[in-house]
Amino acid sequence: MNRRVKRAVLIAVVLIVALLVLLPMRIVFDMSGLGGRGVSARAVEGSVWSGTIRDLRLGRLTLGDLDASLSPAGLLRGETLLAMTRAADVPGQPPLAFELAKSGSSIAMRNASGDIATADLFAPLPLRSVTLDGANIAFVGARCSAASGAVRVNIEQSLFGISLQRGLSGTLRCDGGDLLIPLRGQSGLEQMDIRITGAGRYTADFKLGGLAGGAGAALSVLGFRQQGDAMAIRINGRF
Repeated sequence: MNRRVKRAVLIAVVLIVALLVLLPMRIVFDMSGLGGRGVSARAVEGSVWSGTIRDLRLGRLTLGDLDASLSPAGLLRGETLLAMTRAADVPGQPPLAFELAKSGSSIAMRNASGDIATADLFAPLPLRSVTLDGANIAFVGARCSAASGAVRVNIEQSLFGISLQRGLSGTLRCDGGDLLIPLRGQSGLEQMDIRITGAGRYTADFKLGGLAGGAGAALSVLGFRQQGDAMAIRINGRF
């Protein structure tokens, strides 16, 4: 190989490396196929190695602004893997970190820890947010293929004198192709089972037991119905 050819090869390698280093995160985000699985963003800034995704949304869940970087190891496995953390330039947001992976018909959230606001997804229940701790969720097509880790639903106020300040906690798992989140309160008298399908629909069955006299009538205003010795409500929706 003569000097001229060596120089051309060197220039080509430098250009390829420069393109990879400067490749916009927007291009990778658009080409990943995440949009087809309900993932969207208001804006995507920066390079693939140091980008920021503004107002990231998973369906109707708003995750806010997150710093993101592409994983080279993920590319070697044939998947688009974005490591994300709550953006450092937006103070006051609660911590959140996770990996979002997309490959073919599969999508996964891995090693998720932190808080995600639930907005009005579970209205009329006053749920404020969900706290994840080492959560892993994967869907292949419309079927839940893997789920693990702890989750806590945080409730912003008492329900007619029933204190639920410590929320309801449980462990993620797959059940019949759906993602199932069975949650229980500290006393064991409060329970909530959330079932999420791969099509983005969810059902939340919330039950309260051990109620004081008069609480049942007050809860019925919110849509609760008597179920044995407890009051229960079912909430259906779509992310």
